[in-house]
Amino acid sequence: MVDDMICRYCKDTVTRLITSINGVSRVNVNVPERTVNVTYDSRITDAHVIRMTLLEAGYKNIKEPVNAF
Repeated sequence: MVDDMICRYCKDTVTRLITSINGVSRVNVNVPERTVNVTYDSRITDAHVIRMTLLEAGYKNIKEPVNAF
Protein backbone atom coordinates (compact mmCIF):
# COMPACT_ATOMS: atom_id res chain seq x y z
CA MET A 1 0.00 0.00 0.00
CA VAL A 2 1.25 3.46 -0.91
CA ASP A 3 -0.67 5.88 1.34
CA ASP A 4 0.45 9.08 -0.37
CA MET A 5 -0.63 7.96 -3.86
CA ILE A 6 -3.87 9.90 -4.30
CA CYS A 7 -4.36 11.07 -7.88
CA ARG A 8 -4.09 10.26 -11.59
CA TYR A 9 -0.68 11.96 -11.70
CA CYS A 10 0.53 9.63 -8.95
CA LYS A 11 -0.73 6.62 -10.89
CA ASP A 12 1.13 7.71 -14.02
CA THR A 13 4.29 8.54 -12.08
CA VAL A 14 4.34 5.26 -10.12
CA THR A 15 3.65 3.28 -13.31
CA ARG A 16 6.47 5.06 -15.16
CA LEU A 17 8.93 4.62 -12.29
CA ILE A 18 8.30 0.93 -11.81
CA THR A 19 8.16 0.02 -15.50
CA SER A 20 11.57 1.65 -15.91
CA ILE A 21 13.08 -1.05 -13.65
CA ASN A 22 14.81 -3.76 -15.66
CA GLY A 23 12.90 -7.02 -15.26
CA VAL A 24 9.47 -5.51 -14.62
CA SER A 25 6.89 -6.69 -17.14
CA ARG A 26 3.61 -5.32 -15.77
CA VAL A 27 2.39 -2.74 -13.28
CA ASN A 28 -1.20 -2.30 -12.08
CA VAL A 29 -1.86 0.78 -9.95
CA ASN A 30 -5.20 1.15 -8.16
CA VAL A 31 -5.46 4.71 -6.84
CA PRO A 32 -8.71 4.33 -4.82
CA GLU A 33 -7.25 1.33 -2.97
CA ARG A 34 -3.73 2.83 -3.03
CA THR A 35 -2.20 -0.47 -4.14
CA VAL A 36 0.43 -1.41 -6.68
CA ASN A 37 0.76 -4.91 -8.12
CA VAL A 38 3.91 -5.70 -10.06
CA THR A 39 4.88 -8.61 -12.29
CA TYR A 40 8.64 -9.01 -12.59
CA ASP A 41 11.40 -11.50 -13.30
CA SER A 42 12.93 -12.39 -9.93
CA ARG A 43 16.20 -13.31 -11.64
CA ILE A 44 16.62 -9.65 -12.61
CA THR A 45 15.03 -7.57 -9.83
CA ASP A 46 13.13 -7.93 -6.56
CA ALA A 47 10.55 -6.27 -4.32
CA HIS A 48 13.28 -4.36 -2.46
CA VAL A 49 14.40 -2.59 -5.65
CA ILE A 50 10.79 -1.68 -6.44
CA ARG A 51 10.18 -0.37 -2.93
CA MET A 52 13.42 1.64 -2.93
CA THR A 53 12.53 3.17 -6.30
CA LEU A 54 9.26 4.45 -4.85
CA LEU A 55 10.93 5.69 -1.67
CA GLU A 56 13.58 7.57 -3.65
CA ALA A 57 10.81 9.21 -5.71
CA GLY A 58 9.26 10.61 -2.55
CA TYR A 59 6.54 8.07 -1.82
CA LYS A 60 7.30 7.73 1.88
CA ASN A 61 4.29 5.89 3.25
CA ILE A 62 4.77 2.49 1.67
CA LYS A 63 3.24 -0.20 3.84
CA GLU A 64 3.76 -3.93 3.61
CA PRO A 65 3.05 -6.03 1.85
CA VAL A 66 4.59 -4.82 -1.34
CA ASN A 67 2.59 -6.97 -3.75
CA ALA A 68 4.80 -8.46 -6.41
CA PHE A 69 4.09 -11.36 -8.67
